[in-house]
Amino acid sequence: MKALLAFVSLAFVSLAIFSVSAHAATQAEAEAAVADAKRAEAAAAQYNNRWVPAEAALAAAEKAIAAQAWDEAVAQATKARAMGLRAVEQSKEQETAWHDAVIR
Repeated sequence: MKALLAFVSLAFVSLAIFSVSAHAATQAEAEAAVADAKRAEAAAAQYNNRWVPAEAALAAAEKAIAAQAWDEAVAQATKARAMGLRAVEQSKEQETAWHDAVIR
């Protein structure tokens, strides 16, 4: 199940990145993608489970916006959002997984 979730998450990130590269992103799209990524990171922070690669991708997205590289900003923000959401999923799963592993 965990492997399937990881595969689906990776497939989603790949699909999102490739679908974004089909057209040139606008500044508004880049800013919206970064805002979505920040919300996902904030959700992960509520579980005290922020992933370093997600934070790096978010920083790269913000740097790309500063350089007016909209496509790169959207790609990095999409990556950061996916990892932030996966961190939340992981936290929720681990809230009960320890119980199943320890108490029998």
